[in-house]
Amino acid sequence: MWNVISGALTSLVAKPIEQWQERKTLKVTQKFELLKIEHDTKKAKANALLKMAATGKQQDYDLDKLAMQNMNKSFKDELVLIVFLVPMILAFIPDYAQYALAGFKIIAQMPHWYVGIIIGMVVVIYGLRGLLKTYLERKPTLPKPLKK
Repeated sequence: MWNVISGALTSLVAKPIEQWQERKTLKVTQKFELLKIEHDTKKAKANALLKMAATGKQQDYDLDKLAMQNMNKSFKDELVLIVFLVPMILAFIPDYAQYALAGFKIIAQMPHWYVGIIIGMVVVIYGLRGLLKTYLERKPTLPKPLKK
């Protein structure tokens, strides 16, 4: 008789406790596996970003190097240099300084997309991609007004 009562108690109490413990263990195992997968995914993304950054820097360096090598075969870099130096030279000639300043005032009124294209051309001609990236990534500051 005690065997029957003991068996009934075991099936009524022990089995549900055992099943509850199995479910709890399964949940913890699943949670651990999920965290492991998330960690591996984040690690893979970080490694991919590092690889892309390294590749991008190498490509920029290669393009800048190629631009510098092409300077020997082209006169466009000399032309751009002359265009940028003319206002500086005019600033030191008293009768022509006003024309240099007037030119800068006109440039300041040009559309941003046009000025951006000019900046891009200069960057490509002189191989200054790294410098441009640094400039674009810095915090924007308002320019100081020119004194009259």
